[in-house]
Amino acid sequence: MDIRNQTPTLLSNLIETIKKAGTFNDIYLNSQKETENSGEAQNPFGLSELPLPQFLKKLGISSLTLQKGYDISTLNKHDFAIQYESMNGNLWESIKNHQLIDDLKHLFQNCRSIAFDEWTDIINASQLWASLLNDVLRPLYKADLDFIFYLGDPSKTLFFQIDEIANIISKFTLHGKVTFVLDEHEAINLWMMLSGELPNTSFNINTPIGLKKKCFSIFRTMNMDQLLIYSVNNVLLFSGDQQFTLARRTLDQIAEMAKDARHQFVTGFSFGLLQQLDIHHCIALGLVALGAHTEVKNNPDSADLLVYIDRWIADLDQTDNIYLYQ
Repeated sequence: MDIRNQTPTLLSNLIETIKKAGTFNDIYLNSQKETENSGEAQNPFGLSELPLPQFLKKLGISSLTLQKGYDISTLNKHDFAIQYESMNGNLWESIKNHQLIDDLKHLFQNCRSIAFDEWTDIINASQLWASLLNDVLRPLYKADLDFIFYLGDPSKTLFFQIDEIANIISKFTLHGKVTFVLDEHEAINLWMMLSGELPNTSFNINTPIGLKKKCFSIFRTMNMDQLLIYSVNNVLLFSGDQQFTLARRTLDQIAEMAKDARHQFVTGFSFGLLQQLDIHHCIALGLVALGAHTEVKNNPDSADLLVYIDRWIADLDQTDNIYLYQ
């Protein structure tokens, strides 16, 4: 694998992009933004940030980047309740109608990127996402979207369910680029399920080389554009034309496991995709957004992002820490 140890250069390249915060005209719909604070505000990257409509949250969507001018009120009027009897039935068929399909088509026509919540946490996620694909995306003939999927812990599911969602996600590649994200623990559990392996408690299972082999096996098994695996020390990425490791600045373990940690990463990662940056810079932006949020303990602004980058670069200059970034 290519080891990306030129982290200072990578981070320095992001400074000018972040300094342009506030000059972009796009909208970021975020499921973490509270509805009661629904007034439009700028996120750390200068995008107009609004709460994601509850209807889209129930469809398993976590965040969206949209072109400026889109009226989200058309989706705020839609809603549905998940009844016990619909959990094993066809939920989509019970809630869809012509107006809903038209409004969702208009939404995705104006989308730049779409991030989904963890598949294992969403009721009927496979059914809902397959229906969005078939009824909304396919008729648009749109092929320039960025999709971000989080699987969650596959040990909570059965093999045929994993096979089903893998097949559904692979079909999204016809409409844009799919980035499939797992943490190290989730990746190992997924590899075990795909390989028919029983849990192995031996010391060598989590060696860096062993993890890379398992992740590459996942990438070859599942049809996706990019597989992103992150641990406390680095991020691995596999794609059709490159595989690399990007070292990261370590965070407090509590912050690493925080419920909103993935949302913070996606905020920066999505912004990188929006700016059409290469994947290395997109990942770095995600890590900067997560790290700044962790250190500020509140909603960071662009100045906080720049301070975090400066501290990260300063850490790299310390001899004792150099090994973390190679």
